[in-house]
Amino acid sequence: MTVADLTSGSSLSSARQWRPELGLGHRSRAREARNLLARVVMWTAFLIALIPLAWILWTVITRGIGLVLEPVWWTNSQRGITSRMVGGGAAHAIQGTLLMALVTAVMAVPVGVMTAIYLVEYGRGRLARAVTFLVDVMTGIPSIVAGLFAYALFVLVVGPGVRFGIGGAVALSVLMTPVVVRASEEMLKLVPAELREASYALGVPKWKTIVKIVIPTAIAG
Repeated sequence: MTVADLTSGSSLSSARQWRPELGLGHRSRAREARNLLARVVMWTAFLIALIPLAWILWTVITRGIGLVLEPVWWTNSQRGITSRMVGGGAAHAIQGTLLMALVTAVMAVPVGVMTAIYLVEYGRGRLARAVTFLVDVMTGIPSIVAGLFAYALFVLVVGPGVRFGIGGAVALSVLMTPVVVRASEEMLKLVPAELREASYALGVPKWKTIVKIVIPTAIAG
């Protein structure tokens, strides 16, 4: 046994002897009381916040379960039905959702995929950094901001009081484009560089390599 071992052993034993005297060996009653109080306040606030949510869910379920179970409700439209009238259905909402999703995909997917191709295959310098920064900023845009942007855009173009479904599609495309860019960018990065180099070695242009090799390989996963 060396002197260093004796020294370290004596220091550890002295530390164990001094810990109770420093108050580190037992829990403070005041700290336990504060911990219990904070836990009670937290659970009380949680239950208070849960009461309105449970009430809303109960109201929606009890008043709407009868209509949802009727097959006619899925085929009738809400056209011409006001809030004071009984009737209507969800056909218009289903059709509008599908149309809006289709228009959003038509606008967002091509832009997002081409942006990802530029960033992965051509992106160099300040322009690429600016595009990456804009994509990062758009990723954190709240949906209400995108909706206000689309509404303001159509108000400036058409005029006040405009009510177009395309406005909702524009707002959704603003939210969807950065997601498509990031997903496409990650898939393009998974394509092995050897495939590109082999294509270049055969004299294939870069644009044709991207169209014929990179994109099909990325789509296939």
